[in-house]
Amino acid sequence: MKTLGSVIRGFRDVPSQLIAYTVIDAFFWSLIWLIEAPYLKTLGFTPFEFGLFGSISVASSIVMLPISGWIVDRFSLIHVMIVSLIASSGSILLIVTGVKILIYLSAFLGGFAGSIPFIGFRVLVSRVVKEERYYYVYPYIDAIDMVGSAIGSYAGWLPEIIVRTYSLSYLEVYKYTLLTAAMLSLLAIIPLTKIKTVNTPKASMSVGGFLESFRGIPKSTWRVIGKIMVFEALIGLGAAMSIHNISYYFMLKYGVESGELGTLYGTESLLMALLMMFMPKVSEFIGSPLKAFILVSFTSIPLLVAITLVNSYLLAFTLYIVRTVLMNVANPLFTAFMMAIVPPEHRGKASSIVDLSRSVPSAIGRGLGGYLLGIDLELPLRITAIIYSLSLTYLFLVFRSGKSSEIK
Repeated sequence: MKTLGSVIRGFRDVPSQLIAYTVIDAFFWSLIWLIEAPYLKTLGFTPFEFGLFGSISVASSIVMLPISGWIVDRFSLIHVMIVSLIASSGSILLIVTGVKILIYLSAFLGGFAGSIPFIGFRVLVSRVVKEERYYYVYPYIDAIDMVGSAIGSYAGWLPEIIVRTYSLSYLEVYKYTLLTAAMLSLLAIIPLTKIKTVNTPKASMSVGGFLESFRGIPKSTWRVIGKIMVFEALIGLGAAMSIHNISYYFMLKYGVESGELGTLYGTESLLMALLMMFMPKVSEFIGSPLKAFILVSFTSIPLLVAITLVNSYLLAFTLYIVRTVLMNVANPLFTAFMMAIVPPEHRGKASSIVDLSRSVPSAIGRGLGGYLLGIDLELPLRITAIIYSLSLTYLFLVFRSGKSSEIK
């Protein structure tokens, strides 16, 4: 009861406007992400083409990532997030045309515009709460995000209900669901404009100012970021090869549609939302946020391999949910760790650098994973299990002494 009470009290640190923005944004973009895979499969996209779609999105985000971090640190965070949200929503209009070249263009534009809201959200949280509360607030706000994502995922049953009720085609229903969700996602702008943050100084958009801002990052911070970059690169490659294509995997192996996929993702999101709120206490019990992150994440790897050894959707469904929860539930501790050790004026840039190290191999992994999926359904998942094991082992070895100043 004491732990539950501290969790409930912790939500007082999160502004109501931030909660509203998080839920609205998570709901609609979870639904969009869920519908994309079955929509593209219905259009006739092969596993490789689906992987290529993801690779293009990640590759375009790579171009924008360093600039995104600088923009987030130097300009009005709320304003740049609003512009990016509008651009991301607009990219969905290209997908619903059904024209393959425009769909690939949508992936490019969506990836290009999507990096700012992602990086900006992390920094936004750091600007509305006290630093000593980061290890509590980041798990709480991620839990709220998971609730919104869960509701959006369960909404994946709506297209199936409409198809069965009105005898419409999946292609038509998926298209209009994407269009509607993209337009309504802009409602998140309303609470976003009401969030109060610390004003950031304006700067010239000159190349010199941009490069100089990165040179201003302390060497001690660069050393920590460099270690984390190696870890993120490995994790990014492993996740892109299989997890980012997992909807297509389940559709090919078990013939499921958006409803079943929505139940899968919605259930895992709700479980993560519940368990994330207790991660601060797990961190305190184990003695370190990083140690807690590594230990919890490691337990997911055997389950990833087990998915490839079963032929029952219900069993694979259960294994994947538990695996995903264990692999991701401690992520807020890692985010809080990052935000706490980086000076406030460099947090956007540091986040963009780390995301860049993850995105480059992800761009390769999405296409490669799609190609391997067409050869052997189980191969990408098994390779991912090996890569995850290596990456988490590396992270443990790098920080095992616990003497580094970056570990708080």
